[in-house]
Formats: sequence, structure tokens, C-alpha cells
Amino acid sequence: MDQHIDISKCLRAFASILEKGEKREDGYHLEGIVAQSLDDGYTVVLRNRQCCLSIYFHNKFGVESPSDGDTDAFIKHLYRIAEQ
Repeated sequence: MDQHIDISKCLRAFASILEKGEKREDGYHLEGIVAQSLDDGYTVVLRNRQCCLSIYFHNKFGVESPSDGDTDAFIKHLYRIAEQ
């Protein structure tokens, strides 16, 4: 799944979560997704209980997930948030 992640959609989801989400100590929360920006100013993180997507400088990214199915569901959820 990694090669097919639309980072621009994920960044739109990040912006939407910042706009509509609830601010807490560990980031902004919306629909089970937590969005946070790291101190380096370049890295954003989107995560839920199973998966974590880190987006770095120049749209490089990394995904931590227990399975491809969990990753697919997580990314689809981000895409839905991006399109709201």
C-alpha cells in the first residue's frame, strides 16, 4: 500500500483535523485520528490505535502498521476526512 498513498490527500486530512478536531495535549483528535506536528517544523504525524503515518520533508513518508489491511483502512479513513 505504501507506494499508492496520496500524500496531498493525507495533508488535507491533517489540515481538516486541525481545523475541526478537538485540541488535546497529544494533538488534535477527530474521528479516532490524532494529528500532530513535530517540533522540527517539517514532520506531521497522523495516527490511530493501529497505524501511524509520518510525513516528512519533500513528501517522504513512513507507515507503521500491524498489517496491510489495517493500513488500507486507515488511509481510506484519512481520504474520507480530506474530502469532507
